[in-house]
Amino acid sequence: MPGKPTLFALTHWLLNAAAIFCMAIAAILAIALGALAVAASDLTADHLGIPALMPAPAHDVSRMEVLPIGGTALLGGLLSLLLILFALRAAAGIVQSAIKGDPFVNANATRLTRIGWFLTLLIGVQFATKLAVDGMAGRLAAVHHLSLEQLNVHFSGGSDISPVGILAVLLIFVLAQIFRHGSVMRDELQGTV
Repeated sequence: MPGKPTLFALTHWLLNAAAIFCMAIAAILAIALGALAVAASDLTADHLGIPALMPAPAHDVSRMEVLPIGGTALLGGLLSLLLILFALRAAAGIVQSAIKGDPFVNANATRLTRIGWFLTLLIGVQFATKLAVDGMAGRLAAVHHLSLEQLNVHFSGGSDISPVGILAVLLIFVLAQIFRHGSVMRDELQGTV
């Protein structure tokens, strides 16, 4: 199988590149959260192009009322990226063990279980973030007698719970059990030889 090591090496490289990309985006989101804190520090001045009062038709809405919505969305995005990063690192560990020629080890079963939990938490974080952002925007719009369109708050952070995503998570947990069982069988086989 001459193509397999190349495929594993390419996959390992791509997983590491994706992890670096996630770290860079996470750093940008962390800086954006800091920028929101700066914007919230002075109630009257324009900070980072965010006026103290929103433009018409939402001219009665203050920056301090809108910033928590943005902060919640950024925090949800940051948590999501960190969970994706942890899952990518675990997947890179699995591929690394396959490169070494020994994928059916208990450590990979543990990595797959972690990936399953990271993806479960990711689904939960995205759904909770969507609920929180929509809830805060809805309450703010109601207080100021505006529609959500007039408030101009849009959030589309992968917030729907997908049956395919849930199936994928379940399959990862099943695969973890298969790896765990394969590891036990391999150990038993080595003990008899």
